[in-house]
Amino acid sequence: MTSAIELDADMILDILAVTAADRAGCQSLLDGETSDGAEQVHEFLAGRLGSAEDSVPVLGTPDSPVTESDWLEGMLRFTPHILHWHAERGIPEAVSHATLADFGRNLAINRRVHGRFGMDTYKWLTHHYAGRIYQLGRLQYLLHPLAAAIPGAGPGEWIAGIHIPEDGGLAADAVAASLALAAPFFRQHFPEHPVRLANCESWLLDPYLAQGVGPESNIARFAALFTPYAPPRDEPSDAVYFTFRTRGMDRMDALPRTTALQRLVLDRIAAGGTWQVGRGYLVLPG
Repeated sequence: MTSAIELDADMILDILAVTAADRAGCQSLLDGETSDGAEQVHEFLAGRLGSAEDSVPVLGTPDSPVTESDWLEGMLRFTPHILHWHAERGIPEAVSHATLADFGRNLAINRRVHGRFGMDTYKWLTHHYAGRIYQLGRLQYLLHPLAAAIPGAGPGEWIAGIHIPEDGGLAADAVAASLALAAPFFRQHFPEHPVRLANCESWLLDPYLAQGVGPESNIARFAALFTPYAPPRDEPSDAVYFTFRTRGMDRMDALPRTTALQRLVLDRIAAGGTWQVGRGYLVLPG
């Protein structure tokens, strides 16, 4: 069993930035004895802590599956252990808490998408509980082995995958400040993986988007930071999900057209176009 920081339930939910709407659901998972499924999740997370392994196994059996609720309970109960692991690495408490706040953020997004307590994106949170992703200012950075051919990168090199949490816009100064933190952070706290490069795979790097919003927009300026290393790939639903927080593609006419971005996303689909995920890299400062 990994070591843990002593925390009560309220402290855990505060650190995870769980909103009032989702606190009762989380509290119910923490009440009583640990479920068998959550125990399996706990064992998986403990074994994966600090690992480069990317896959999320199918836990349990057909007769006794490990459910979404089991995953959430397991992560909630594992929070004191990942906090202890962060502290042993010397990771500042503010960074640790900002990173784990993605738990509450994803609960809130799930409530908006599905109208219920839960988290259909729990697999994404396994990166946080493996100690591989950190929020540094505006952006998140996922430490991972290089999996694609990027110019100038050596075999076996590790890089930082950039992700954009739902925390606001992409103002150039906030992005620059975040990028300046990444290389020094990993050099100090993960000296075995001092990263030089960062990559991003996102619909925000779709060239069509930059053209549509204009070169002076924050989105276009963000996309321009990256050099493509592979052709964009079709991902028709990404733009819809991240713009409107809906999974379906069958009721486009019911979605709002309030902002210019919403209209751009829907107009491309209506014209028969397909949104894509662009793939680019940059050299980190520092």
